[in-house]
Amino acid sequence: MNHEGLAQLLRCPACGSEMRYRPRVYSYCCDGRVLHTYRVKDQIADLVHGEPEGRQKRVNKAFERIAGRMYEKNVTGATAFDRFMSWLMWGTSKFIPLLFELLDSVASDCEPGYFLDIPVGTGVFTAGEYSLQPNLDFIAADYNRKMLEEAFEKVLAEDFGNVMLVRTDVRSLPFADSSFSGILTMNGFGSFPEPARALDELARVLKPNGKMAGSVYIRGERFLTDLLLGRMGSWFGLFSRPIYKEQEFLAELEARGINNVVTRKIKSIMFFSGRKADPQASAAETLETADLIVLDAQPASEVPLPDATQ
Repeated sequence: MNHEGLAQLLRCPACGSEMRYRPRVYSYCCDGRVLHTYRVKDQIADLVHGEPEGRQKRVNKAFERIAGRMYEKNVTGATAFDRFMSWLMWGTSKFIPLLFELLDSVASDCEPGYFLDIPVGTGVFTAGEYSLQPNLDFIAADYNRKMLEEAFEKVLAEDFGNVMLVRTDVRSLPFADSSFSGILTMNGFGSFPEPARALDELARVLKPNGKMAGSVYIRGERFLTDLLLGRMGSWFGLFSRPIYKEQEFLAELEARGINNVVTRKIKSIMFFSGRKADPQASAAETLETADLIVLDAQPASEVPLPDATQ
């Protein structure tokens, strides 16, 4: 794990100061007036400030209960029972192969640099793709430590050299502005405790012209899904409100400068990808348009016509 490289991206979750890695104590420390220290344990950088509270505490407990093999079997439809449960919850299991393909399609369309995979979960969908993208350094992030420990086993087994594991709160990401050329938020956006704040942070750390993609549960497409997941799932802490309808979610993306969004919907699951607007490119286009308007407004120069008698 490239701790020094990661430190260049980091900002202290408590005070916003720049951070540096201290290898002797396996910790990241900030340069603020008050020293905040974040430990590295089992190659997982723990950058959460304080203990979980409120909605985050409920979500964390819910995923503590299902982390591991049971979670992976369920989300991948490993057995006939798991596929039946997927059908019961979502009305289909045809979306599962698309989850495996999503990272490859997004990561291959990003400029070289850092790529944020959040929430990574156990890495069951994305770990196999990391080695196929040597031009990217992946930050695999999640709040739940048990999920990250499962992901670490996969990274360790494959000896990926371009993956760094980070425990973080998506509502207060410990990264500098415009750090990532790509962001993937797959199969977990609905679990973020405050979806609007999560989108604010994801848009903040994405570079201009960077790509954001993921999958999201959309309300209002299937009654049984809204009953089981929208209501019961929220009660158990597996999903967080508000749960957006399709147009509401697209409006949230647009409000944060994520444009040219392409979607594909399967029942209540919507896959999406879009790019963050580049203010400099937009300003250049505006100036170019203004110049053309000025030119069009200028009267044509009077050119003397040739003398017909000559």
